[in-house]
Amino acid sequence: MRQVEALLRADPTVEKVVRRTGDYGLDISRAGSNCTLYLDNLFADTRELPPEQRVQLIQRYLRALWQEPPDSLPWEQARELLLPVLRASTFSMSLHPQPEPDRELVGRRTLPFLRELLVMDLTESAMFVQRRHLEKWGVTEDEAFDAAHANLARLPDEGVELYDEEHGPLWSVETRDTYETSRLLRPGFLASFAGRVEGRPIAILPERSMLLIGGDARPEMVARLTESAEREYAAASRCLTPAMYTVDDAGRVVPYRHPGQDALANRVRLAHVRLALEEYSAQKESLDARHQAQDVDIFVASYSATARKRDELPISWCVWPPDTDALLPETDLVAVHPSKDSEEFFMVPWAEVQRIAGGCFTPVPELWPPRHRTTGQPSPEMLAQLRAAKVSFEDVTLP
Repeated sequence: MRQVEALLRADPTVEKVVRRTGDYGLDISRAGSNCTLYLDNLFADTRELPPEQRVQLIQRYLRALWQEPPDSLPWEQARELLLPVLRASTFSMSLHPQPEPDRELVGRRTLPFLRELLVMDLTESAMFVQRRHLEKWGVTEDEAFDAAHANLARLPDEGVELYDEEHGPLWSVETRDTYETSRLLRPGFLASFAGRVEGRPIAILPERSMLLIGGDARPEMVARLTESAEREYAAASRCLTPAMYTVDDAGRVVPYRHPGQDALANRVRLAHVRLALEEYSAQKESLDARHQAQDVDIFVASYSATARKRDELPISWCVWPPDTDALLPETDLVAVHPSKDSEEFFMVPWAEVQRIAGGCFTPVPELWPPRHRTTGQPSPEMLAQLRAAKVSFEDVTLP
């Protein structure tokens, strides 16, 4: 923080620098305008660098702050700079739990617990596109995404190279343009590795600039990629997902599920559950803070998970509390409490809860990851059917 402060104060255009109370950041006044600089990611990016390189990266980061904002460019120029990027579904929620509508990031839901966002690829950094920028340019969201994908298609693939052939060919995407993982958004990119790998192409993208692609023909390759994704996701300062992805029959990128019920299949499944745990937890924290600030009484149910004792199958579950305005995550099982006067509860598969008591809750379209808001209590007849459909962790069968 002292180093960033010193560099800022050495800039004659900076009028004031104040440390934020309770946050790892600085409030800056420059050329008549104010901004806040949070230092968490900058510290993570520079902590292992030699002193000279560290100063250079900090200076580059600060120059990026003073770049011309994207809404100052006309659409004819802006469209040539747009690119799509993958981010976690709750990206930016911690800093901006409820931004002004015109300052929402432009994005769409691409894969479970991930979002595709738009950035402007500027000289010093990438700046996220907000809805106010689209209004300024006079274009629709679809037009902006079409332009971004046209630019993505033109990015060169130099750096897509064979990494090694241990347990089969393994390819690495090291284009060094910070858009390595964006290549998965290019139609047919992952599918094009069929024939270059053994089996179906499978990809990991544990952090934003890392993309490895192998094949699922050999269990050893699947295990290797699973381990790499777990390790890199845990270590990354800008983590993305610990899960694996493949393509369906139409060539679309989809979550990878290893066939069978063995330990490897359960480990692959666990990575998807871990991503859900991280994202639902971040979402709950943000929603709880928002509701507290607005004095709104809504129970945001936790997404929980456990590994079954007999085979280590990861199973997710949530609690449906009685007579409570609640937001429920989508889980494998739901713990149903019949009434506040009883401590009884029983587990029911999510699909059965929807089939029997689907009229008691409704999806909340604006929330991602998805949640359902309770709108009523199950009738005695519904409770009887739910009780008849109950399962235990040890005997449940998951799709």
